[in-house]
Amino acid sequence: MGSRSPDDTNPTPISSEQAIREGSSQLTQTTGTAFYKKRGQIELTETFPQESYLWNPDFHSTPIAKRTWGAGTFFAIWLGMVVIIPTWTLSAVGMGLGLNWSTALILMFLGNLIVLIPTLVQSHGGARYGMAEPQLTRTRWGIYGAQVPSWIRAIISMGWWGVESFIIAEAAGYIYLLSSGANLSALGSTLTPGSLPQHFPVVFWTTFALVIVAQLLLFWKSPPIEAQPALKWLARLAAPVMIVGFAVMFYYFLSAGNFNFTPITSYKSTLTGTAYWLAIIAFLNSNVAYWATMAVSMPDYTRYAKSQFSQTFGQIPMPLMMMVVGAMGLLGAGAAASAGWIHINTASLFGYDPVGLIALHFPTLLAYALLVVIIIATFTVNVFANSVAPGYDIANTYAKKLTWFRGILIGVVFSLAVGAYSAYSSGGYAYVFGWLLAYGALLGGVEGVIFFDYAVLRRFRFELRDVFLTRGKFRYIGGVNPAAIIGFLVGIVITYLNHWGITSATWSQFLYNNSWVTAFLVSGVVYTILMAAWVIPSYQPHLKGNIIKGYTSLEVEAQFSESPQGELGGAGAQIGQEQRRHP
Repeated sequence: MGSRSPDDTNPTPISSEQAIREGSSQLTQTTGTAFYKKRGQIELTETFPQESYLWNPDFHSTPIAKRTWGAGTFFAIWLGMVVIIPTWTLSAVGMGLGLNWSTALILMFLGNLIVLIPTLVQSHGGARYGMAEPQLTRTRWGIYGAQVPSWIRAIISMGWWGVESFIIAEAAGYIYLLSSGANLSALGSTLTPGSLPQHFPVVFWTTFALVIVAQLLLFWKSPPIEAQPALKWLARLAAPVMIVGFAVMFYYFLSAGNFNFTPITSYKSTLTGTAYWLAIIAFLNSNVAYWATMAVSMPDYTRYAKSQFSQTFGQIPMPLMMMVVGAMGLLGAGAAASAGWIHINTASLFGYDPVGLIALHFPTLLAYALLVVIIIATFTVNVFANSVAPGYDIANTYAKKLTWFRGILIGVVFSLAVGAYSAYSSGGYAYVFGWLLAYGALLGGVEGVIFFDYAVLRRFRFELRDVFLTRGKFRYIGGVNPAAIIGFLVGIVITYLNHWGITSATWSQFLYNNSWVTAFLVSGVVYTILMAAWVIPSYQPHLKGNIIKGYTSLEVEAQFSESPQGELGGAGAQIGQEQRRHP
């Protein structure tokens, strides 16, 4: 039999083994996939309702017809996530560690450039196979072992949800204070980022409740099966509002200080020797960790990408965006010091709170407008960076009963319990060493396994159909890949030696300050060695190759063989129909 085009809606199902015997030209169709060579994308044309634990319509590979997100959408997503208060203040945290302004900005750029690499590698899988992160992760960790990195990502995202929700509540709290005529000048010494829940609990917790309701309504109206249109439009509409708002905020800070920001630019580093280099790597890795959740999560969005070019081109500007917003924050702090609003020292740099400064010193109407912009900006990043991913992760735990939206509901409950905003509001050292570096190691270990498996071992290709099969290629040992578990644990233990107090030697402090990089390299290398020497020969013997050339199989080769290219809508329409049969 000859191969069919992706427009055929009734292929005759046969086994993968039979397809291999009958020839690779048949395999592309008979294994339920269609390869669109010009787009470099794979479509899964078969559903798996019998695999109730591993498959549901939300998890299914996005049909080609619904992969419509262009570079502009991905650029807007990143713009919406970057233009927020934590980015504005992050460079000041670097100066609080003892670095000068130029070093802090360079490290912001380099740290985000580093994390962009695994982000693009992980995004490639989402765009090629049309799958979200939890399903992609099954290829590396096993169909059941994938729960481990998914829950790590979910819990960390929930922590950030608490931080961002705290900032929304803070901005809303200041709006309330301004509208009620409170004497903010008298209260200025007590209105720190962490004091609003204590002094104004009704405002704070009411805002929390409204934020939850608003997000849930958005998610309810934007299901994955429909390519999440509400999220797409939120990204596009919020981006220009945030650009204008932050530009106005930056201009007013500078004008208040007569455009004199020399208190920042003349601030000298006080560190030398080992302490200097420890601060360098700590702040570098803080910036890597800052978006390390997205280095795992981006397939949740790139599954809707028009092409690899779209998702790549749209994401490349991210490191520059981070450095620009960081520079705005530093120059704004320098101007605020010139205006007499703050003093430039370690304590003030760690506690630098532009939200409070806006409420205390900006004209009332302008303060209202900018606080609303801060709420919109923070809400947007909370949606894209901290809410969508946990929904997939939690739903992946029990796909038979949990849809993506139900996963979101459970995630919100967990988010309220994590309370990571306390680290953000309690000072720079706790924020850097107790939050960013601590979770950076966990995500570094996860991303080391992801990167080395997908880019080094499999060379961006795997058997798509088996992701949803209980007895498929990614079962490993009882559904768990031991190489991933061992590699991850080795990387984490080595990184945390100093943090856990096992040793206080300088080398161990270097490993922890270098947390993401340390865990990424150790976990990735250990994983690669174990896969090549043990797991592939024993549990994936169908794979042929080596570390130098990568590994492949007959089914993979057939899956990516050139197949007739029909009009979009044939296979895509079939999947849409199948998904509607299994809501």
